Amino acid sequence: MLDMTHPLVTSGQLPDEERTFLTSLVEKGGPEPHQDKEFTAIVNNLEDDEMDSFREIIKSSLNENTLIGHGFVKPYGYPGDFSIIHNIYRMFVNPDPKYSNWDRFFQDQAGAHAVRNRKDYFLKRCGELEQRKQKEIKILILGCGPATDVHEYLIKNPGSRIHFDLVDFDQNAIDFARAQNLSFNDSIDYFRINVLRFKPYQWYDLIWSAGLFDYFKDKHFVYMINKYYRYLSEGGEYIIGNFSSSNPTRRLMEVLSDWYLNHRSKNDLIRLALETEAGKDQVKVEMEELGVNLFLRIKAA
Repeated sequence: MLDMTHPLVTSGQLPDEERTFLTSLVEKGGPEPHQDKEFTAIVNNLEDDEMDSFREIIKSSLNENTLIGHGFVKPYGYPGDFSIIHNIYRMFVNPDPKYSNWDRFFQDQAGAHAVRNRKDYFLKRCGELEQRKQKEIKILILGCGPATDVHEYLIKNPGSRIHFDLVDFDQNAIDFARAQNLSFNDSIDYFRINVLRFKPYQWYDLIWSAGLFDYFKDKHFVYMINKYYRYLSEGGEYIIGNFSSSNPTRRLMEVLSDWYLNHRSKNDLIRLALETEAGKDQVKVEMEELGVNLFLRIKAA
């Protein structure tokens, strides 16, 4: 019988050579450094109808013992939870050889480096505020996650004049953040509520959101700027992190961890900001050193 399959139509099954290669990676706990490029190429060129076949081969690694598996399983019910962000910050690699190569691979991706750079960007902004203002400084964090960044700042800056208000919808995230910041209770207030419903009770010198707006469609992105922009104090600033549309880790995140974001370009962020109450001269976009994470900065009117 003639094979009538069109050469450009995939069967949903991976080629034998790729299946063999992937099986060998699972046996070794993930790709070794010299195999990263080949593995990444397979993922980046994967057809949508091949995804199930791909995941079936590596399914024994897609569990909470690996960072990619944590992302895929979503034990707290949503992607990018406080636990995986905390583990990215601390460069965690599972010491079990059945999984360690997967974590090493994950931590070496541009996306993970950009998350750590994002934290450093925030810490720098906090330091600049303390240098510029002599009175108490108030910072609101929308979607605080593990608050590892806050912990790191307060550890490095004893006597800091910053008071942090941390908002997150996940009680697990709030509990984790509170536990690791017990020594700084006087400097932090916690609010377990959805950011769409939270109503601030004061004005802030900085409103910061590291990785929450990546999950918002444009409509909610604009709504969230307008909702909180009015709570900036004189000279205050609203800074929003968003993964760039040029993120080279995008396909890896989507295939390995079923982790989807609304990637945006610099022009996208400016366009959205100008749909709000902010004027053009109050808006600018910066990036961390890799250009994978962008930061929309909106100054108070």
